[in-house]
Amino acid sequence: MNNQVYNYNGNNITFQLGNGDVMINATEMAKAFGKTPKDYLRTQSAQELINALSVRLKCLTADLVKVVQGGDIQGTWLHEDVALDFAQWLSVDFKLWCNDRIKELLKTGVTTISDEDEAIYNAMNILQKRLEASKQKVQMLESKVELQETEIKYLAPKAQYTDEVLQSTSTFTTTQIAKDLGMSAQALNQKLKERKIQFFQSGQWFLTHTYQDKGYTDMRITPYFDTKTGEPKTSQSMVWTEKGRQFIHSLKIS
Repeated sequence: MNNQVYNYNGNNITFQLGNGDVMINATEMAKAFGKTPKDYLRTQSAQELINALSVRLKCLTADLVKVVQGGDIQGTWLHEDVALDFAQWLSVDFKLWCNDRIKELLKTGVTTISDEDEAIYNAMNILQKRLEASKQKVQMLESKVELQETEIKYLAPKAQYTDEVLQSTSTFTTTQIAKDLGMSAQALNQKLKERKIQFFQSGQWFLTHTYQDKGYTDMRITPYFDTKTGEPKTSQSMVWTEKGRQFIHSLKIS
């Protein structure tokens, strides 16, 4: 058996020269058109042709259609007469191309390919590989950009919080002032409550009516992400201004 490979529109198709006839790899033929040999072999016309050839050539239908599994020549192989009908079923131009290759094989035992055709084929392979590499690079860049956009979206509120709140020196938490006084924030809050300076409601401290308009406190807005939904939210808490800090120190709380 003499196997010859020829390229049709970027697809390698194997021709096998036997005892005066040619078998063609139909799996490779169909691949060029996005089909399979089964699509053709199911047709009534294909079955009629195979049966008629079997009678005329005095051979088994299995000699006209061979399925090879494994190895270098795996696939469905068709006798040249069936292969030409299959090629026409795929494309008339493809049939003419296959017919030319068969004639060359039967005449010379080899198929020929011009230097120009070989150069074109090699160039097409190089371009195809470069195109695939470029597509992979674009996909990687798109994934990287998407990841960066997600990180920016997540970090932006934190950055804003750092700029506007954490770096601010105009307000103080109860914990900071309590530390200056040598006590815990819980103890200081309780002392201020006992003196009716503040009261606790809905999980938050507020100044009483007597002190709320004296500029002692401000509200701090803190952004955060909901752990269940992932949505950005905000919470607020009371902080002390410099005037408020001095007021607490003047109370001589101990």
